Amino acid sequence: MNRQIYSRVRRSIRDNGIAYTARYAAMVDDTDTLLVCDEYVNVNKGTDLLAMRQRFSRTDKPSIAFRLTTHLL
Repeated sequence: MNRQIYSRVRRSIRDNGIAYTARYAAMVDDTDTLLVCDEYVNVNKGTDLLAMRQRFSRTDKPSIAFRLTTHLL
């Protein structure tokens, strides 16, 4: 998988949703897309952004904490 495939899959997830993208990838046997969808779900499931922002804001400014955690979405 390369950056172009990853960007295409993330765009599809943003436009169509994770369920549609994963279902379509399974129908056409697109392993790379399924792997990106799986990792996307696992990362979002395990990351509590509010708790991370609160932890960062204790040591840094709240604006820095917000910027550090918004790239995960």
